[in-house]
Amino acid sequence: MRQKGHAGMNDLTYFARFVGGAASRRVFLRGAAGTVGSLLVAGSALGKTGLPRVKEEVVLKKGDRLRLDEEPKAIIQRAYDLGRKYEAKFGNCAQCTLAALQDALPFVPKDRNVFRAACGLDGGSTPVGVQNCGSFTGAAMIIGYLTGRTRNEKGFHGGTGLTHRLTHRLYARYKEHCGTVLCRDVRKAAKGNCPEVVGRGARWAAEILLEEFAA
Repeated sequence: MRQKGHAGMNDLTYFARFVGGAASRRVFLRGAAGTVGSLLVAGSALGKTGLPRVKEEVVLKKGDRLRLDEEPKAIIQRAYDLGRKYEAKFGNCAQCTLAALQDALPFVPKDRNVFRAACGLDGGSTPVGVQNCGSFTGAAMIIGYLTGRTRNEKGFHGGTGLTHRLTHRLYARYKEHCGTVLCRDVRKAAKGNCPEVVGRGARWAAEILLEEFAA
């Protein structure tokens, strides 16, 4: 289905990514508007519907670089603005942070199932404010989605090191600015301004991901 404001799937063209001078088997999708697409596929064969056949899940690894057609600064600002907007309009800090990153970062798939999975993680998950801030949790879900291990019928695959390292960097941002990642304490530090918390969380996560992966 065509997403409002984004290029449709049939408008996508392919370009190969090069790593260390050798052509990578990973292929990025480029939209008609020139932005890096939201899917990563192995191989470029198209099915009858015109959609790429995904042969395996591809996750970002240490040293991977993404070619962007937009300045990181603009992407980061969009993540912040969308986070504030979504939280003020819809509520649920976890979902709003996750959605802001899905919509701001051109390499993050807009997976509705992942969005739905974050539904119960707002307000410290309980939701009585005594556990992790939902903005932190939603942002960490995006980091895990992009870099985490996968599974299939044969078991679990990949490591957790990069995901943990990037999530710890996110934690450090909350620790620096809020003193903690606990919901009620983050909310207190922000004087109850949850849209600002969500905006900052989305911005920090975008900064971390772009610092790690932008070419």
